[in-house]
Amino acid sequence: MNRSSLIKALVFDLDGTLLNSQKIISERNQEALMRSYQSGVKLFIATARPPRSVNKMVPKELLDCASGIYYNGAYVKEIHGKTMSYTISSADSGKLIDFMCSHNEKDAISIESEDRLYALSDETFAKNAKHMVLPPTIVTPSKLKELPANKVLLFHCPSSVKSFVMQYTDQLTIVETDSKELMQIMAKDISKSRAVSALCKKMNISMDSVMSFGDDWNDLDLFKTCGYSVAMGNAEPELKPFASMTTATNDEDGVAQILEQLMITHRY
Repeated sequence: MNRSSLIKALVFDLDGTLLNSQKIISERNQEALMRSYQSGVKLFIATARPPRSVNKMVPKELLDCASGIYYNGAYVKEIHGKTMSYTISSADSGKLIDFMCSHNEKDAISIESEDRLYALSDETFAKNAKHMVLPPTIVTPSKLKELPANKVLLFHCPSSVKSFVMQYTDQLTIVETDSKELMQIMAKDISKSRAVSALCKKMNISMDSVMSFGDDWNDLDLFKTCGYSVAMGNAEPELKPFASMTTATNDEDGVAQILEQLMITHRY
């Protein structure tokens, strides 16, 4: 890393990055973030999670200082409250819903729409609770098709489902995360990096002056587009070569370790 370059914005994934294994932001990490913000550095939280989940996990003091990028970039809330929402076409989401229903996989699909989670069966939560904060609202297939989908979630998909979904790579953004237990599907060209780029453009910040932190494949686009990228020590092994550097794990305050070094270098 070029120590003489001033970092103007910091982007953080949550799970496996800013959150430790207990899903908590440590005091050390929070202090490092607040010191960075107070020095004039912009903060972005970029996560696959919905806003309601982030609001429960991130202290209000920190939320008030950061722009939020949710659903891997499909929903963005600027620090002053303005929002941007991007959804999958009803035709494309309808095809996914029809396929899952016709192949007895209705328990394995849910949809995030404007900060609410919907599913077709109570079994969806029973089988996949670790991926959800609260049980989803249960609706009929026809109602599910009508919803503006920021993100479609497919859980523990067999190869037949994955093969079907991958036919739509030209129309949709498809990312596998959580050790490939979860397929996350958004509108075409939706990504964390696109959302960060849009925010930075409004703030007159070059992407070369942005540092991103992450651990999973939905962070790859950030690693490729930000001037500096940091892979957590617990990151997917295949992801680490794409990062500028590697830090300690999320249980060892890996984020804070990098930020503290930046503070010394730049005299924040």
